[in-house]
Amino acid sequence: MKIEWSEVYEFVQTPPEPVPNWALRELAQELLRLKIDVDVRLLGVPDAFPDGGWCIHQEDDVWLVYHSERGRRSGPAIFTSSFDAANFYLWCRASHPKNGNGDVGRLPTFKGGHCSNGLPCA
Repeated sequence: MKIEWSEVYEFVQTPPEPVPNWALRELAQELLRLKIDVDVRLLGVPDAFPDGGWCIHQEDDVWLVYHSERGRRSGPAIFTSSFDAANFYLWCRASHPKNGNGDVGRLPTFKGGHCSNGLPCA
């Protein structure tokens, strides 16, 4: 069977191969843009901060984000997607009080006036 295609049809080009570590590169750019104090060269390196720090890297088929100090991993979060791991890492770093962003993720409170229940708001 022979199929003849006219110029009316447009063929989608084959997508390029995925770029390795693209999520880490994007994460590094965002950390630098936000001026978050982290050595972006150590992203992707297991247990990269012996004196304490947040680590992100791939281990087997999963991505890990955890706090490492003196060779011990605390509070590991496990992801199957590098994108999700990078977003979690960014959130952990951006919302850290040391970065002056301690209010990230907190619900706003009303000062003065009355809440919907008629009681004074805090």
